[in-house]
Amino acid sequence: MTDFWIVDTFCNTPLRGVPATVFFIDDFSNENLLQSIAMEMNSPESIFLKDLQNGIFESVCYTPTTKGLFFGNSLYAGAKVIYSKTKLRQFSITCGIRVFAINVSDDEKIEIRFSTVDLEKAPTPLNLSNALNGELVVSLAACKGELIVEVRSPSRLQDLQANMDMLRGINYDSFVVTTDTHYETNLDYDFCLKVFAPKLGVYRAISSPIACAKLSAYWIDRMGKSDLTASGIKEERFYIKHENEFTYISGYCSISTQGSLLTEVP
Repeated sequence: MTDFWIVDTFCNTPLRGVPATVFFIDDFSNENLLQSIAMEMNSPESIFLKDLQNGIFESVCYTPTTKGLFFGNSLYAGAKVIYSKTKLRQFSITCGIRVFAINVSDDEKIEIRFSTVDLEKAPTPLNLSNALNGELVVSLAACKGELIVEVRSPSRLQDLQANMDMLRGINYDSFVVTTDTHYETNLDYDFCLKVFAPKLGVYRAISSPIACAKLSAYWIDRMGKSDLTASGIKEERFYIKHENEFTYISGYCSISTQGSLLTEVP
């Protein structure tokens, strides 16, 4: 049997964050099996970790249908489980050619360093507004296969339902819909976000740290500060420090489930 953990990311209350599934295995070669497991678990992202010793962990990540690290929640889920098992406060997780430095604070907030990104201008795709249930698009930007879409207010974003079939017909892997809190000063965060990614096999709205790293580049000049707080679709909170070379995203995670697969994984 192979143990697994389901971790609610960016929320310290179980079942209130974005779930990611964590496995420890020794062999990544059977990609069909790993993809099947990720599909069965149906988390937006699953991570398979291998302990290389001395605080270095190798990983591969899968959505329910695709291999790759697209959202980043699984890195935090993996870090939470690694810390719970080892009590290491500083370690690294490699994913392909990327190395992610992990820091766990005394109160178990997990911080990961991402490369700061550049955004590009983007034309408005045909049917985008219809795919977002007629929502008015304020502004657009693009970054590495992801389209950033600014809408009018947090309350409208909270109520926003997307037509996943229509989004699949638009030439982006995922869509980050965002707005700031300029007109709603009672909120305790700077901006909020929803991520839609039907092309990656995720048919529910989620939020993600990789999206927040891109959104920090989107919002930093408008807000005039480099330390930002973002809210996800439920109770998630992302704490962001934007620098020229790196962007640091931190948050809390909670292990909600631990179990075992009856299928043996190498």
